[in-house]
Amino acid sequence: MRPVHAFDHAIVGGGLQGCLLAHALAEHRPEARVLLIEQADVLCGNHTWSFHESDISQPARRWFDPLVTHRWPGYLVRFPGLFRRVGIPYATITSDSLREATHRLAAEVDGRAGRTPLVIRRSEACEIISPTQVQLGGSITVECKTVIDCRGRAASLRSPSGAGYQSFIGHEYQTSQRWPVAEPTVMDVRADQACGFEFLYELPLGPHRVLLEYTRFNEEPTCDRARADDLISGRLAEAGVDSAELVRTECGCLPMPYASPAKSHPGAIAGGYAGGWYHAATGYSMPLAVRFAEIVAQADPDSIAKNLAAASSQDSLRRGFARFLNRLLFCLVRPEDRWKIFRRFYGVLSEERIARFYGHRFNVADAARIVIGRPPTGLAPIRFARSFLSRPGPGLT
Repeated sequence: MRPVHAFDHAIVGGGLQGCLLAHALAEHRPEARVLLIEQADVLCGNHTWSFHESDISQPARRWFDPLVTHRWPGYLVRFPGLFRRVGIPYATITSDSLREATHRLAAEVDGRAGRTPLVIRRSEACEIISPTQVQLGGSITVECKTVIDCRGRAASLRSPSGAGYQSFIGHEYQTSQRWPVAEPTVMDVRADQACGFEFLYELPLGPHRVLLEYTRFNEEPTCDRARADDLISGRLAEAGVDSAELVRTECGCLPMPYASPAKSHPGAIAGGYAGGWYHAATGYSMPLAVRFAEIVAQADPDSIAKNLAAASSQDSLRRGFARFLNRLLFCLVRPEDRWKIFRRFYGVLSEERIARFYGHRFNVADAARIVIGRPPTGLAPIRFARSFLSRPGPGLT
């Protein structure tokens, strides 16, 4: 095997977390040599990542803001008996924009050193050998100061007994008529809920461009494409659109775990879903992915693991509460009544509390306001109690 000793950091996984980390390192440690390894042919897959602007800390804005593709001053939620505009600025990053920005970063040359700070290897099989070594293609060993595992959530999807799932199918359209709503609708829960909690998510990406996404919360990592197409077609008709060109489709499944995330390679530093750096109760990745990137990029290689452990420890109550909410949702309430939990969330919480919850900055008082009050109907307390006695499945601790 031929060793290579040229990198400070090897980032394994070129999705959201890996690419964000590459940009944070370029900002805080421009002298560092970074290797970004992605098994697929392209970086970032085919996704749309949305977030509240308040999720992102001010120190990260310098490198993060240029990645944002769309911004809105607020968003809407629609439930039976509740319509609300939430005045928290909302934003989106697309796979295309993050991919292009990351390739531009790799193309930049440091004139003084005559080198590029970021090297990207795509379509590359990679094995983490140790906290300082990776093997590429079974023949090339790369040695570096730090290996960072950002390969995503595959291990978390192996345990249907230990998690619920948020599955989605989204269609992006170019429309002949102007889209009638200028702000996103994060939850449109007007459809029949007899089969469980499901809703439409709507992102107006321009006057004649819209992403309509069907989302379902379920015990299994599956999504009903026929149901998705039916509700999306109904929304197009309701909006008065008689001609729409389908531009692209994205789909996915986010685990909503009851327990801690799967362990990564022993001793390896893990970000994103691999390391539990995501909001377990919402599926939103951006707040904690940016936080992880900032912690890693600002630390000396020898201090990264310690600083991450300290941040995780400070956040342990929030992470535990988020998993507790998932247990409430999937084990305490009947599927057809789950929507009432979310209606209550948007009905009683102030914008400040909503922002703190999504940003994973909520406090004890916020947590109490979420769970204390009139509960939804359809409670299953015996099933909820039994869920604490069941052993978590493979990949959960």
